[in-house]
Amino acid sequence: MTKSCVLIGAGDRGNRYADYALEHPDRLKIAAVAEPRPDRREAFARKHGLGPGQVFEDWAELLGKPLLAEGAIVATQDQFHVQPALAALKSGYQVLLEKPMATSEADCLALVALARETGGSLSVCHVLRYTDFFKTVKGLIDSGTLGELYSIFHAENVSYHHMAHSYVRGNWGNSAASSPMILAKCCHDLDLIQWFAGNSAQRIASFGNLGRFRPDQAPKGAPARCTDGCPAAASCIYEATGTYLHGLHMKRAIGRSNDLPLALAARAMLALPRLAARLPGLGRHDVWKEWPTTAIAENLSPEGILKALREGPYGRCVYRCDNDQVDHQETIIEFEGGLTATLRMQGHSYDEGRSLRIEGSKATLRGSFGSHGALELLDKESGGHRRFKVKSQVFGHAEGDSGIMDRFVEVLNGRAADPSEALASHLLAFAADRARTEHRVVEL
Repeated sequence: MTKSCVLIGAGDRGNRYADYALEHPDRLKIAAVAEPRPDRREAFARKHGLGPGQVFEDWAELLGKPLLAEGAIVATQDQFHVQPALAALKSGYQVLLEKPMATSEADCLALVALARETGGSLSVCHVLRYTDFFKTVKGLIDSGTLGELYSIFHAENVSYHHMAHSYVRGNWGNSAASSPMILAKCCHDLDLIQWFAGNSAQRIASFGNLGRFRPDQAPKGAPARCTDGCPAAASCIYEATGTYLHGLHMKRAIGRSNDLPLALAARAMLALPRLAARLPGLGRHDVWKEWPTTAIAENLSPEGILKALREGPYGRCVYRCDNDQVDHQETIIEFEGGLTATLRMQGHSYDEGRSLRIEGSKATLRGSFGSHGALELLDKESGGHRRFKVKSQVFGHAEGDSGIMDRFVEVLNGRAADPSEALASHLLAFAADRARTEHRVVEL
């Protein structure tokens, strides 16, 4: 039976989840949308064939109606998660909530408490659990192949241009307006570490700071905006026009992928841009109309993109923003039973992706989740070396987004969802932020 849900927040993430209904109309349909921006609201309504009675500017108006569907996806900005999620639970919806659950520990606890009180389900979009890569890692741990676990090293390698887009110029650049970096970016990673450990964390320490994206690091003569004629434009790796109008960094990242056809196409666009612009298939990517450009403008013509750079936050010099997020951070966790884990977040990576190394009594597991996806098991007893076939991904969450939606449809069909799993990683993030800012080890 086809289930239905409403969407609250039709931005990039909301659209990504809602696209599942277009890909699997036999499983899910979108019954209504609430989105304050008229351009996004109208575009979403057209895409999903929604009529006037199904389109709302305000989530409160939507949720004030009699139940319109079985489920509700809440994909607003971080600081606006709590109120619509609470209201949806009270109204009787099964809720899928974009991560992080909330930007304060108290609000996270309140969400979980209400879900338990009402008997409703609250699922959090920790989508990496649903990727083939991390499911394979978890399967090897649970099967006992690694033996007793001693240490986990997990790195969140944020590429330099992703850092500049999302955590300097973008929605998550200021921790007070969004949430600390360890929560905004790394609650995925803390969730994975908690999942792998399978045990309770006992204490945590964390160190990090903002090293690069500060006014004192700006090139001499750099203006407030890249579009204002910066003397360092030719050598600046954060120059906005190349990033958003032509997708230079995305094309370079795709060119390094181990997906050979895509890599060759990207390299051709970089090496011979004028010729590539005239070729069928490649020409449509001369002006970049994918992420991150989709996040800065609805009008993806050259004029629309340049207008967004001149008037919006994404054209700002990265050294002259209101950002305060750390651009590198190390977090150390000790779990019950003695297992230790280290999470590294660094925002200066050449390639985007995650890397890990897990040491057990029987074997070592190491791998990378990114454009050069790899996973290998080193057996200590036999000396064997086993490689697993894993998909590469340049940006995004690979098949994790569709995986979480598969799971949400199961919830709509009666499967239980335990919000305490997601809560554990959020509590770790808040503790890590306290440890970093208060310069102490936090006991959990």
